[in-house]
Amino acid sequence: MFDQVLKKKKDLISYLTSLGIPTADIHNESLLLLAFVHKSYAADYKDVFTHNERLEFVGDWVLGAVINKLLFVHHQDMAESDLTLYKIALVREEILAEIAKDIKLNEMVFISKWEEKMQGRQKDSILSDTLEALIGYLYIDLGIDVTEQFIKTYVYSKLENIEKHPVKSYKTMIQEIVQKEHKVVPEYKDSEHIVDEKGNVTEYKSEIYIVGKKTSEWFGSNKKKAQEEAAKKCYEIIKIEN
Repeated sequence: MFDQVLKKKKDLISYLTSLGIPTADIHNESLLLLAFVHKSYAADYKDVFTHNERLEFVGDWVLGAVINKLLFVHHQDMAESDLTLYKIALVREEILAEIAKDIKLNEMVFISKWEEKMQGRQKDSILSDTLEALIGYLYIDLGIDVTEQFIKTYVYSKLENIEKHPVKSYKTMIQEIVQKEHKVVPEYKDSEHIVDEKGNVTEYKSEIYIVGKKTSEWFGSNKKKAQEEAAKKCYEIIKIEN
């Protein structure tokens, strides 16, 4: 198993080199390996591997921050509402999965034999999560400059295609889906979730009800963001169910 792990690390370093990433600066090869380990694979080899969900957590945040910066810098006349829509479009699961396939990340991720049988290398959820985990690794081990260049090259570049089509928020998409299927609009119930010592609301919670049934909930620094995040979660749930 040690020899296999060593070979996997070498293969991953070669893979990063093919993407233009400066692999000579790699400090933590074990963390690099971790970025590609899906939880299904880790479950098969509990004594050897842990999975990449913690790196995914970091990558999700870094991706959003870098996309925000690039949109702000390169679209100086764009309103905040439009910046938000383009950011949402760029970090959607299906877009990230498409990018993962473009750079052949689907060929590198470690998944279980069961996931192989279930076409796991084609699943948007697995591929988008692995891309975020890779971004998390790049940020932690190689720094923000390398990470930003990677995001600019492989993710932000997708904006050119996105700009050719109308961009919709998750709230809009959920409303269209619900109206089509149920002939009603989704209901949002907002509440204060976290209040600081001075009584200022620092986080809101938004719940979505469809035909009287609670479907999803999420949080945001204001009601608008909480509703959009709840709508994103609702969209993910509906996509899985369908």
